[in-house]
Amino acid sequence: MSKRRILIIMGRYLPGYKDGGPVRSIKNLTDYLGDEYDFHIVTTDRDHGDEEPYYNIIPNQWNKVGKANVFYVKPGGFSFTLLKIMANESDLIYICGCFNDYAIKVMILNRLRLIKKTIVVAPMGLFSPKEFRLKYAKKKAFIIVWNWLGLFKTLYWSATSQLEINDVRSQINIPRDRFFVAEDLPRKVTSEKITKVKDVGKLTVAWISRIAPKKNLLGAIEILNHVHAEINFNIYGPIHEEKYWKICKKALINLPKNVKWEYKGVVESEYVVEELKANHIFLFPTLGENYGHVIQEALSAGCPCLLSDQTPWLDLQEAGAGYVFSLDAVDQYADAIENYAQKNTEQWNDIVQKVHNYVEIKSNYKAQAIGYRKIFKLADNTK
Repeated sequence: MSKRRILIIMGRYLPGYKDGGPVRSIKNLTDYLGDEYDFHIVTTDRDHGDEEPYYNIIPNQWNKVGKANVFYVKPGGFSFTLLKIMANESDLIYICGCFNDYAIKVMILNRLRLIKKTIVVAPMGLFSPKEFRLKYAKKKAFIIVWNWLGLFKTLYWSATSQLEINDVRSQINIPRDRFFVAEDLPRKVTSEKITKVKDVGKLTVAWISRIAPKKNLLGAIEILNHVHAEINFNIYGPIHEEKYWKICKKALINLPKNVKWEYKGVVESEYVVEELKANHIFLFPTLGENYGHVIQEALSAGCPCLLSDQTPWLDLQEAGAGYVFSLDAVDQYADAIENYAQKNTEQWNDIVQKVHNYVEIKSNYKAQAIGYRKIFKLADNTK
């Protein structure tokens, strides 16, 4: 029997890296299941905010990228005609996001019965309470109209957790039997031993993500305002919102003298783990993650993580791999950083080993429990 053809439609993909998690999620998916399914991805021909297309792709043709075939279009190039043809050549359509132009067009085509294949929508964390509040009026208006038009009736949904299912159902009246839970797949963890040098009273702190309100760089800066140890603070990631970055820079300039900071720019996805190995801890009081690939990558680099309670990584402390606090627990974050700063090299490498053991076990378990297979079995019900 030939492999089922899965069409994935998303805003950006490799060689892009500025969108972080969504790109990594689909890359990991194709890495793990590319031998079982025939993945075809339709996406735009340039990275977030770029005016020029990728130099090493052929637009409007299928390009082999890893274990998937990728079709690149210009921004706005997701035409009804293109989407209809590609959807009906596939066994299942998997849409990343639901407020994008391509998602809306696929839903309309489906409602008009011009696409007669199973459609699965991955909300990609867009319905988490704090994320949904961003541009709330526009999103709510869309949902009211879509419900009235009946665009959701025949769709299935791919959620990363029960929590995400609850988030979606708090906004849209969708039966539970239309949901599947498919946790994001992790990057593969190498078994190499990681060691680091650590001076007592000093600590190198990393923050890496898109520089945008949801990722809460400003919250990380506020935490460091309450720390007395000698800190080197390394900031990585693309600037998605210039206005927010200006606010962050003003806060960074006003940090106490014991905190030295540096913006190190964008790190391509393939080099993130190696870059993070030069840091001691990962500070990430994010407003919400449905998985958090940067968290898994930081752990893979031997960095214990200080996280908000808005991610699925809630068992760090019992594993000795970090701490989880509420967003307003600034003093608790600061105390944890002070405690880490007092460790010496020997004590630190004991922590690094616990962190690496934790992420290796966690990643191997997630890789075995692949919920995507259940989703892709819907392709057998092709209309």
